[in-house]
Amino acid sequence: MGPDKTEDEYSKKWRILLAVSLGSMMVPLNASIVNVSIPTISSFFNIGIGTAEWVLTVYFITFLGLVLFFARFGDFYGHERLFFMGLVGFVISSFLCSLAPSIMALIIFRGLQGVTAAMILSVSMVIIERSFPIRYFGKAFGFYSVAIAAGLAFGPVIGGIMDGLIGWRAIFLVNLPIGIIDFIICYFTLRPGKRIEVKWDIPGTLLEFVALFLTIYTLSLVGDANYGQAVVTGILAVISAILFAYIELHADKPLLNLRLFKNKIFSAFNVTLHFNYICVYGILFAMPYYLQKVLYLDPLTTGLVLTASPLMMMVMAPVSGAVSDRFGSVPPIIISSVICSISMLSLTQLTPASTPEDVFLRLAVFGIGTALFQAPVNKILMSVFPSGTAGTASGVIATVRDMGMVFAVCYAGLLITSAIPSDLLLQSQLFAGAAQQLTTGIHRVVIFGAILSASIALIALVGIKNKKKSVLEYEHKAVNRTLTFKKRLEGK
Repeated sequence: MGPDKTEDEYSKKWRILLAVSLGSMMVPLNASIVNVSIPTISSFFNIGIGTAEWVLTVYFITFLGLVLFFARFGDFYGHERLFFMGLVGFVISSFLCSLAPSIMALIIFRGLQGVTAAMILSVSMVIIERSFPIRYFGKAFGFYSVAIAAGLAFGPVIGGIMDGLIGWRAIFLVNLPIGIIDFIICYFTLRPGKRIEVKWDIPGTLLEFVALFLTIYTLSLVGDANYGQAVVTGILAVISAILFAYIELHADKPLLNLRLFKNKIFSAFNVTLHFNYICVYGILFAMPYYLQKVLYLDPLTTGLVLTASPLMMMVMAPVSGAVSDRFGSVPPIIISSVICSISMLSLTQLTPASTPEDVFLRLAVFGIGTALFQAPVNKILMSVFPSGTAGTASGVIATVRDMGMVFAVCYAGLLITSAIPSDLLLQSQLFAGAAQQLTTGIHRVVIFGAILSASIALIALVGIKNKKKSVLEYEHKAVNRTLTFKKRLEGK
């Protein structure tokens, strides 16, 4: 990173936002870009779809298993320095993925990619929070939400194009130009923090990783109807989680400060964030089945239809940030939950005779509602951090958010298979009664999402009074921090 210059604390805020957002965009991009290439990868290595799916799963396991560790590590080592290391590692691991000689090598490299993704996202929000005055929080997190939405929006389309024109290896090379450009921006923009000795919480790190792995694996087994094994791994997951909580409550330097959750606002709005991501990824997981097997669309057209929501999130996220800065965070959250609920209920009107344009419009409305939610809730969560725990709390947010992605796949899969036998889903196209059964399964997914969206409004209403007090207290701290920094520059 570039040299440490004595200048106003916020003078580079927009360049820092660009650097952080560009690097963070690659994480969701690589969570969605691989989906369309799983059949190709399976055929290339001559493996079953179950083995090929580990290319997706291992990315989330390593990411979720280590994001809290790196958030804590960033508090000590320096958030900017850790982000820079993660960026370099992400580019290298992406290149290794493109060269993988075997499926095992590809899975290992994807796991490494998840590790570096955890480095990036665990500290991204706290870097933005420290780089902007509180009056700009809404706009800053709005643009950050645009970057995340862009990764989700363009992943399936880019993956379909690159796979179709060049081959599946090319999907990982997309990260190289993005990463190199961001590397240059970070080198001249991010200022390294002070190096502080780290006290490792090895038992907590291992137990947290094991608990998350067993939880995700259990959900995968449930989705495959392996209930006997799921019970065993589920029990082990609960035991691991209890041991993790016990160790963290008694550790001198815990990986996760569980006392963060004593803050009711932080806990409540993390739940709303989790619910929102279940809704978003539940649709992204379920709709391709309907679009390809019922409406008979090809993968590229399916990807284009699925961009409706993320594209609207990109367009509306800055507006959402500006609204939250002007009128507060709770009103847009409540409005967004209403829009999301209505739009998801409108998806229950889809039939086997519906058109792609009809699906696109309904998903676009859902995207508007989601966009109104992202920036305000991030603003609230970043405004209630206890002093000295910003990095750890940022990691908690990333974990809660991305666990919503994992749970969404399980919930949506269970709801779909409750309406149609799993063996029918192996067919490339469905007709007559089978097509209607799958459509019914999609209806169940969106009804579940509508219920979660409505609950977000209730949670937001409960938090109005305390939220206002918390943000005012944080603003006072931010002002004092700015004054202290200016005095240090002036030599006082």
